[in-house]
Amino acid sequence: MPAASTSRSRRWGLGPTLRVAGFHSLLGELKTWRTAADLRVLEAAKGSALVLPFVKGLRLSARLIYILRTELSPTGLEVDWGHLLDDRGESCSPECDIIIHHKGHVTEWNGSTQPVMHFKFVSRTRAVAVISCKSYTNDVDAGYVQRLKPYVKNVFLFAECCAPNRVASLRKKAKEVGYAGFGYLYAFDEERSECVHDEEEWLDFLDAIASKIRKAVRVK
Repeated sequence: MPAASTSRSRRWGLGPTLRVAGFHSLLGELKTWRTAADLRVLEAAKGSALVLPFVKGLRLSARLIYILRTELSPTGLEVDWGHLLDDRGESCSPECDIIIHHKGHVTEWNGSTQPVMHFKFVSRTRAVAVISCKSYTNDVDAGYVQRLKPYVKNVFLFAECCAPNRVASLRKKAKEVGYAGFGYLYAFDEERSECVHDEEEWLDFLDAIASKIRKAVRVK
């Protein structure tokens, strides 16, 4: 099982505390839907409630975009939801939950000062990394990373949650099939209906992204 949030292997001060603040907020918002019996019934219900998992998935990726915009603000890179375009602008990549890219885009859908939806089409030449976001994760989508490789070198996988005993195997498989890194918000023990998070994991995920970013831009 992942270490509890009190397990810290690095020096813990103001900097790390500020870096994980967004994760704590997202954890508090999403874990209730895993542990509250009434809400789990609602999510599983047929009819109009079926849209809920899709909306939760959008919420997960949107909040992670905000976290990464803050984390990467010194680099001048942008973080968005969208598609990557090939060199001629004639074909699209699969949908990218999160694109980390150099400033600039080809076009955008519903962009405004207060957008309800903000989806960008970005040239692959400007892309640095893509992050695929998943909900409850039992396996790794090997096909997705292969479909993205013609467009971007670095593809990460981030899960809302997974089983505690699956963390190591998911991380190993993600690396084997070509992902640049694997991260998760919390581990969910279904028998105990318990969510376990690890702040070190959050920092490790941010650091893994930063290590790839340094090769694309020079940041002191």
